[in-house]
Amino acid sequence: MLKIYMFKNALKLILAAALLYWLISSGKLDLSLIQKSFHVGPQWIFAILLLLGQFALGTYRYKLLLETKSQKSLSYSTIFRINYIGVFFSSVLPGAVTGDLIKLLYINKLDENFTKSFLITITLFDRIMGLISLLFLSACFSLVYYSEIHLLSPQLSHVIKLNLLLFGAALVFLALLISPEKYQSLIYFLIEKIPFIGSKIAGLLKQFFSLREQKKDVLKCFLIGVGCHFMSIMAFWIVSSPFLTSALPFQYAFTFIPIGMIAMAIPISPGGLGVGHVLFANLFSFVHIDNGASLFNLFYLCNLTVNFLGVIPYVLIGRNKLD
Repeated sequence: MLKIYMFKNALKLILAAALLYWLISSGKLDLSLIQKSFHVGPQWIFAILLLLGQFALGTYRYKLLLETKSQKSLSYSTIFRINYIGVFFSSVLPGAVTGDLIKLLYINKLDENFTKSFLITITLFDRIMGLISLLFLSACFSLVYYSEIHLLSPQLSHVIKLNLLLFGAALVFLALLISPEKYQSLIYFLIEKIPFIGSKIAGLLKQFFSLREQKKDVLKCFLIGVGCHFMSIMAFWIVSSPFLTSALPFQYAFTFIPIGMIAMAIPISPGGLGVGHVLFANLFSFVHIDNGASLFNLFYLCNLTVNFLGVIPYVLIGRNKLD
């Protein structure tokens, strides 16, 4: 099993390296842009501050979800440090869930009411709420600016339609989440009929739907997610906008950058390395910008810098100690 795991991660690294080599050799990825970005103003500082703010908000969302099971109020500073440790290990270790597993080892010690199934479910639900918030933000901008985007790039209008389709699916999930128990029971019954995996999916949904009594917290988590992703896209724009090869109104970025961020979450390569570069090269090309891979590279390195700061709470907390 370990050999298979290592082999899969080795393949991901090889894929990322191959894509980066192709991008650099074909001139699509300009590494000199990194040095130039340090001399055009304080963009990196502003972007890093925004990403830190996003992380702080995201930690509060995670704390709210944990407290739906906890019998006591959890320390925000403790959750912040533990969450940051998870982000750090997700950046330096292979595997899509490595950081989450390490984070849960710490979280499990905070309250005796926390079970493994609850912690896994809440962590997954936190990701889902983040995704729904991102889709909502993208859908809002897509609806408002659809006609302008279509005139600018008919190709990008297809991306907007995909945004709206995905958001429609997210709305269905939210409707089921807050629906009466009798309707949820019907969903369980139907899903359990699926061979092999039906009972496992139904069990996971029961964990999700148990949050229906916490509607205010769920709404807060959704709104926090919207704020988080707004800050993230702002950071992307700030660090990359001085190097756009063609004029692009700020608001248009919210119609296609979210799609790139969603695709990056798929564990094809570590942190979207290589794959994200190719993806954003294509997305920016839809709006007549030919250096999308280089622009994404600036944001990728900026985000990686923020993630690496997670080594500080890891050293301060140590392997076992929690204040």
